[in-house]
Amino acid sequence: MNYKNTLSVSQLTAQIKNLIESNYTSVIVRGEISNFTHHTSGHMYFTLKDSHSELRGVMFKGSNSTLTFNPKNGLDVVVMGKLSVYEARGQYQIILNHMEPAGIGALYQAFEETKKRLQSEGLFDKEQKMPLPKFPSIIGIVTSKTGAALRDMLTIFHRRAPQVRIIIRSALVQGSEAATDIVSGIKDLSLIEDIDLIIIGRGGGSFEDLWPFNDETLAREISNSKKPIISAVGHETDITISDMVADFRAPTPSAAAEIAINNIFEISQKIDIQTKRINNVIESKIASYWQTFDNLIERHKLQKPINVFKRHREKIENYDKNLKIIMGKIFSLKDSKLQGLKSSLETLSPNNTLKRGYSIAFNEKDQIITDPSTIASNESFNLKLADGEMSAVKK
Repeated sequence: MNYKNTLSVSQLTAQIKNLIESNYTSVIVRGEISNFTHHTSGHMYFTLKDSHSELRGVMFKGSNSTLTFNPKNGLDVVVMGKLSVYEARGQYQIILNHMEPAGIGALYQAFEETKKRLQSEGLFDKEQKMPLPKFPSIIGIVTSKTGAALRDMLTIFHRRAPQVRIIIRSALVQGSEAATDIVSGIKDLSLIEDIDLIIIGRGGGSFEDLWPFNDETLAREISNSKKPIISAVGHETDITISDMVADFRAPTPSAAAEIAINNIFEISQKIDIQTKRINNVIESKIASYWQTFDNLIERHKLQKPINVFKRHREKIENYDKNLKIIMGKIFSLKDSKLQGLKSSLETLSPNNTLKRGYSIAFNEKDQIITDPSTIASNESFNLKLADGEMSAVKK
């Protein structure tokens, strides 16, 4: 025996690891889960088995966080992943990036076929979609009357747009009869002329739970509806045919309610904001006027108006007193001047001259005689004296 090419266990395991991992980078396997453990780290460890073999499997936290169901022992699943070798034990295993319950693969295939067919017919085109009404007054809802989705929507409508009337058409949202019931619900609400908008939907669930909303008949009813329709099925990551064909897709039923009355709420908010601004301006103005009024009240004039009249009266009395003094001085000065003029006039008065012994001669025509030659000899004339008159004759 030649031992020249002998391999260690590690070397052999490494070669097998390289061989497996380079050739089985993506495989799809179906099997039953056993020995399932969801570790505190978030990773999932289990064994896939069938009637003849078993295969160790692991699905790390980053990949299993998107699962829409809870894996458990005994569940038949289809998984996708890559093969690897755990060298410490010399075991090969599959590292999963996807897992779904067995049988769902056929549903996915049907989903893709329906999607492709409707898309080719243009049912998903934007041109085929109607705009949502800006201010709906009546909204119809097709969903389960017992579901949390309805309660959530009604809460939002009541809080944000209580004036909007809501008409509920209860329908099955899961099971083989659900699609037909939802179609009937849309038809029933469409007969109500005043309805502005219809919302169809339900809460989250598995791919199989949401399957009625992938029904082709339902999709065509949505497309043919004369009323705009919002589709709100499951969670944000759940996409159905109804979402694609509807006039608007909401990620959740709660979001559908908010989208439906978004314009109403925005207008209401704007009105509230403007009302508050106006109230603030009015209150500010009133406060300013009150402050001005308070300042005026604090002034002495408005506290005791009688004092204003008293001060004005005092001023008038002072003006009157000063005026009398000034007028007295003026009169005194004028009187002094007048007396001076009187004395001057009296000095120049003819009567004073006559009192000093002088007389004034008048001819017979009562003209003053200033020149003796103006009268003839023996002509008579009159003399005015201080105390009377007398006649005289020129010699």
